[in-house]
Amino acid sequence: MNKPPAKISESEWLVASVVWDQDGLAAGEIAERLAGRADWKLKTVNTFLTRLVGKGVLRTERDGRAFRYFTLIPRAECVQAESASFLQRVFGGAAAPMLAHFCETTDLSDEEVARLRKILKRKTQERK
Repeated sequence: MNKPPAKISESEWLVASVVWDQDGLAAGEIAERLAGRADWKLKTVNTFLTRLVGKGVLRTERDGRAFRYFTLIPRAECVQAESASFLQRVFGGAAAPMLAHFCETTDLSDEEVARLRKILKRKTQERK
């Protein structure tokens, strides 16, 4: 596992998501894919890309006059780091109150409830 990144802002997360979906895009291509989700000019996208490179989430490769962006830290690792930070900040590191809160305040489909039951059953069996 790579070193967990520094905190990624909501805007940086949106930009990184495009690269996680497809490595090797140039800044202009990333900006095009964000067009329906964010009203940013190319310069703004470039700023977020520079920050993500600085945080070690992305890396660049020169391609003629452009740079192509590639992931250094997979999405799953960033999700793990962000989840751990959230759990600690909001619930003092206790997973059960967090899970209970989301189960009680979120509409869950039958499939989601079944998946949660499976996970909890597996976790219970692992402890034995």
